[in-house]
Amino acid sequence: MNRTRNLVLVTAACMSAVVGLSNNAAAQSTFIGSLADWQATPVQTTGDKQFTYLTSTGSWSGAELFTLSANIPLGSYTLGLDGLSAYVGPYTLSVGYELLITNSTQYFQSMALDVIASGTSTLIVKDIFDTFAAFASGTAPGSGTWSLSLINSSTGSSVSLPPIQTIWVRDTISATPSGSILGIANTVVQLPEPSSLALAGIGASLGGAAYWRRRRLATIAT
Repeated sequence: MNRTRNLVLVTAACMSAVVGLSNNAAAQSTFIGSLADWQATPVQTTGDKQFTYLTSTGSWSGAELFTLSANIPLGSYTLGLDGLSAYVGPYTLSVGYELLITNSTQYFQSMALDVIASGTSTLIVKDIFDTFAAFASGTAPGSGTWSLSLINSSTGSSVSLPPIQTIWVRDTISATPSGSILGIANTVVQLPEPSSLALAGIGASLGGAAYWRRRRLATIAT
């Protein structure tokens, strides 16, 4: 019985570790700062992801705030852009960056665009490219290998990607005097992290062992 109890305790500890990892990951964030801050330190890293500033257009005022956040168990990483409520239309801004997974066993599988906007005549276009050459030549909104767009809407939009380790992204942000954009979230999802799967697997396997041990002892007792 002591062996069974020990198995249960170890299982609980492993599952607690999984939950703890999830809670800690959800709180992980990195403040990049304004566009000028990102330009000054172009390579920003979270885990095995590198967000590298490449180019921008428009009159960025410095009121914007770029942040990185990660949810490791879910394999999702978000580049957030806030502070856009300080911008008064009409305006058009763009920012381009490279997103790379340094872990050669991992791949991106999807990317999403979410926007908080109000008023009318706002347009956000996300162009995702599979090569740098395509990114460099595809400067017109909607010219990406994959493209997402939201017009006068805060409803999210996403696109599935083939297994790919490097993508090049350009966001184009436009508003007329009657439209206001508060913030943008660019979320990329990759295949599940091996560490998270390993912890979950250990917990599940030990839990199963404890269950079958209890069932066997109950059978013997009868």
